[in-house]
Amino acid sequence: MIRALFNGFIGAMALTTVHQALRRSLPDAPQLDRVGMRGVERFYSRIGAHPPSGDRLFLVALIADLLANSILFSQVGSRGGFMSIGKGVSLGLSAGVGAATLPAVLGLSKGATKRTRRTAALTVGMFMLGGLAAGLAAQCGGSRSGR
Repeated sequence: MIRALFNGFIGAMALTTVHQALRRSLPDAPQLDRVGMRGVERFYSRIGAHPPSGDRLFLVALIADLLANSILFSQVGSRGGFMSIGKGVSLGLSAGVGAATLPAVLGLSKGATKRTRRTAALTVGMFMLGGLAAGLAAQCGGSRSGR
């Protein structure tokens, strides 16, 4: 279980690193950070607390995203072999499609992940990259025999 969580963390870090680089360099990059911050604000208001603001809100959202994505990508497992890579990519594809379409439906953002076709494609691609990274981490560190 620890190894699976580590693999998931590798995938989450890959996703977050690419996202942060893209949002600083492309005008139509996905804005997953804004979706995360709106989610944190909504959570705080639902529990009757005042949400953090500014840099602190960004940090709380970043930590929540890393935690959630680590758990998501940990589903790749801890065993090596080709299946771990396939699982990672398919998890990333599913999560990426969800990230591109669900924020607007949930009222978290109207264009953060789907402003243009390129934004939507980048969203899906970033999650697929995270899944691939988690699968490769399992490939490197897992045992094929399940020991």
